[in-house]
Amino acid sequence: MIIWLLSDYDHRKHLAFKSLLARFSAAYPDSNIEFSVKSRHSLWESLFAHLRDPKRNPLADVIEIPQNWTELFSRLGLLSDLSSGLEALARRHYPEFILKELCREENSRAYSAPWWLEAPALFYRPVALKGAVEDPDTELATWEGFRAALDRVRLPAGRQARRGNFYGLSVPDSSGPVAVADVLPRVWSRRGGLFSDDFNRATFSREETAGGIEDWLELAVSGKIELFSADRFENGPRPAEDCAFIISSRKIQGSARSGLRMLPCPGYPSGGGLMLVYNLAVSASTRDHGAAAAFVTWVMEPRNVSAFAESFGVFPCLKPVFEERLRDEKETAVYRRLFSAPELMPNIMVYPTAELLLERALWNLSLKIARGDYEREDLTRELIMAQGEADYLLSLY
Repeated sequence: MIIWLLSDYDHRKHLAFKSLLARFSAAYPDSNIEFSVKSRHSLWESLFAHLRDPKRNPLADVIEIPQNWTELFSRLGLLSDLSSGLEALARRHYPEFILKELCREENSRAYSAPWWLEAPALFYRPVALKGAVEDPDTELATWEGFRAALDRVRLPAGRQARRGNFYGLSVPDSSGPVAVADVLPRVWSRRGGLFSDDFNRATFSREETAGGIEDWLELAVSGKIELFSADRFENGPRPAEDCAFIISSRKIQGSARSGLRMLPCPGYPSGGGLMLVYNLAVSASTRDHGAAAAFVTWVMEPRNVSAFAESFGVFPCLKPVFEERLRDEKETAVYRRLFSAPELMPNIMVYPTAELLLERALWNLSLKIARGDYEREDLTRELIMAQGEADYLLSLY
C-alpha cells in the first residue's frame, strides 16, 4: 500500500506519521506500506497526471488532501466513497462545521475522512508589549489596533536593534511568498471573498477582497514580515522568545515557557476565523480497497488520531477527541471563541482551482515586493487577470 502525505513546514508532522506507521506495522505485521511526501502543487499535478494517463501515473492507495479538494476529485472519479466502511463517517462523529463542508452536496456519501485541523490565532508576549499596548484584548481585536501596536513595539532593554535579534512579528508557516491562507482571514473579516454568494462569478478584484489582501501585503512592503527568507529556510522558524507577536495556526512549542498569550486573529473580536481541515481519502483505483479503508479506519481510532495531532500542535477532527482536547487546552476560552464561528474554504468544484489562480497572483506580487518594485497597480492587475480566469472556469460548470 502506498500513501501520499502532504508536506509540512513542521518536521514533527512527518516524525509523528512515521511513528504512526510503525505502530500500524506492529499491529499488522503482514502489511507492506510505503509513503512519500508531496507539496500541494506536486499532489495537484499528480492527481491530474493520473486523469490524463492512469496507467503511467498511478495514484497512491491513500491520499492526504485539503478537505475542500474532496468535491472536485470525487466528481472527477478519483476518490472512493468511505461513508459505509468508516464508522466515524457513517455516524457523522465530527464537529458540525466540518460536516457542513464535507457533505455540502449530499448527506449520504463522503469521499474523504476528516483527519486534523488547524486554526490561525494571534500569540503575543506581554513583556514585549509594555509601553506599547495597555489592553491587549481590546487593542489587538482589530486589524488597525494590531497594526498600530506593531509600530509601537520597542526592542527589549539590552538588545541591539539588529535584524535576527528580535522581531515584531513572526509567521512560522511562511518562508516564501504570501499565501492564500495568509490573506483569507483579512479578506473574510472585511466581508470579501473569492466568489459571489451564489458562486456565479469571481470577486477577486472586489474592494473588500482586494483590501483584505492589501492589508497583508502591506506587512511585507513595510518590512514587518520577510518574504523568501534565507534565514528561515536554513534555521527554521524563529524562537518564540524572539518575537513580540506570532500569527500561527498551531499551538506553539514552549509557549508556556516563553510567556506567550493567545487571542483570535485581529479582525475577529468575537472569535471565529479561518479553519484549515485536512482529510484522508482512498483512491478509486486502488487494487485493495479493503486494506486502504482499513488503514484509514485504524488511523481514525481515538488514541491514534489524538497522539498524531497532539505531536505537532493541531486538533484532531474526530468529535469526542476534538472536544477532549479543547477541554484540556490551557487557552480553552480563546479556542472556544475561535471555534464559535469557524469559516472553512468551500468544498465545491471550482474553489481549489480558484485558490491556485490566487496563489499564482500572490507569488508574482511577493516577488515584486521582495525585489522592491511593487506598486498598488500591480495588485489590481494581478487580481483582474486571475478573476478573468476564474470566471472562465465558472462558465464551464
